This record gives sequence, structure tokens and C-alpha cells, in this order.
Amino acid sequence: MLDTRLNFEKRDFIEYLLFHYQFKSRISVWLLNFIKTNHALIEKIHFVDQIVAEHPTLEMAVSDASVIAIQYHEGETLLMNTNEIFNQVIHHSQQLDIKIHFNHEADRDSRLDHLLLQQLLATQNGDAYLNDMYHIELSHSTEQQLIHLLKSHIDLSLNLKDIQSFNHYTKILNLIKLRHITDET
Repeated sequence: MLDTRLNFEKRDFIEYLLFHYQFKSRISVWLLNFIKTNHALIEKIHFVDQIVAEHPTLEMAVSDASVIAIQYHEGETLLMNTNEIFNQVIHHSQQLDIKIHFNHEADRDSRLDHLLLQQLLATQNGDAYLNDMYHIELSHSTEQQLIHLLKSHIDLSLNLKDIQSFNHYTKILNLIKLRHITDET
């Protein structure tokens, strides 16, 4: 399996989480280490800020977060038993969302925002994840660079007659513009 830049970003983010945060459950640490070393699983995970109800999701909490330590849900199934969660995740063969619950009192983690943005840009069939765009914190200069990059990708997709890429990058560009409209109301 070919390692993409996004997979490297995911591994790097997991390393960052493991070295900078304490998790409520040791199973969280085990799972993150397992995911980090499993090429097939790293390809299928998607870190999220906003949970997508229809997606299988593994939720883990850092030690000072005010939510349950670890849980897994898929459809109507909710697992809180750490052994069941561990077995479910290590044998998972579909897309798996991962939500890390941080302390709400602390500043938002910029590394998470960076990864969320990388995933949005790289995943053209990820419309379900577009709500994360409303929660990513961007400095004015970063936002302007992103807008410039998106416009370049839109122009390139038009030149290549790549409708799927055109639609994807246009949606993200429109979401960035929409963020300001919703901020004003």
C-alpha cells in the first residue's frame, strides 16, 4: 500500500497526541499506537471535529476532558467496554472516524485544525466532513493563502476538465466565504 502525504500527516498527529496529551483510558493509547503502525487502518481513519452520525466513530478523551473516556458507535450500536472497542477497531475494515475530546477550557489544538484542513483538501468524496470547516481556526493570512490555493486548484481543474475536483474545491471555497457570513449574523 502506498503511503500518501495525508497518511504521514495522520501518523504525525497521532505521535503528537501521544506525546502531548494524557488519555483517560490506556486502551486509547494502545489503539492510537496500533492505528499508527497499521498501514491499512491508517488509510481508513479520518479525524473529525464534528461527529457524522451515520459513520462508525471512535471517541477518545484526554484526561482533563469532561466526557467519557472511550466509546465506539456504529449505527445503533454503542460500545463502552474497552475490550469490545479494542477488538472492534483492530478488526475494522471500513472507514472509521476518530473524535478526540479535548478540554473545552483550553485553547483549540492547532495541529488538529491543520490535519482537518489537510483531510478536507485531500478527500474529494468527503462531503459529510465539510461541517468541520466551520470549526477550524484560521489566521487571516492562512485563510488568504488557502483561498489563493483553492482558486488555483479550481482553475487547474477547469483546464483539465475535472468536474469532480472543480466541485470539491468550489465547495470548500464557498464554505470559507460562508464562515464570514455566519460570523456576522
